[in-house]
Amino acid sequence: MTTPTPTHPAADLPAPTDLPAPTDLPGPTDPAPADLPGPTDPAPADLPGPTDPAPADLPDPAPDPTAPNARALRVLALCGFLLLAGCLVLTAALGLTDAVEGDGVGGGFLVAGLWSLALGAAAGTAALAVPRGALVAAQYALAFAAPVLAALD
Repeated sequence: MTTPTPTHPAADLPAPTDLPAPTDLPGPTDPAPADLPGPTDPAPADLPGPTDPAPADLPDPAPDPTAPNARALRVLALCGFLLLAGCLVLTAALGLTDAVEGDGVGGGFLVAGLWSLALGAAAGTAALAVPRGALVAAQYALAFAAPVLAALD
């Protein structure tokens, strides 16, 4: 006697009675296995969740170790006043030289240089009160700009 050969591929599949019933499958009402996280397991502490504090409640990040501190910025601002004094002397010397050798009248660039020194002093005073690197940089830039502007006159 010969065995019948299947004529279609479905003949190799198990009968529907060999498959587990739908009630045998784990579902939302069945407890999850202990080794798998499920909706009843508490969330890990390192993951954010709805009970985490708001971003405003988080502590401040650590300061940059390479950034200058307030004392260093104040010292640089104080040294900037010495630079402003030296640039004032140089600007005045350039203005007097132009007055003696030139037409005897101070021009707009000399006035702009003197205003640059005044604004540099204001930036230095602000840098002493509220130490910021940008204020110290502005103080130094305005101090160096004064003699350059006076030399252009």
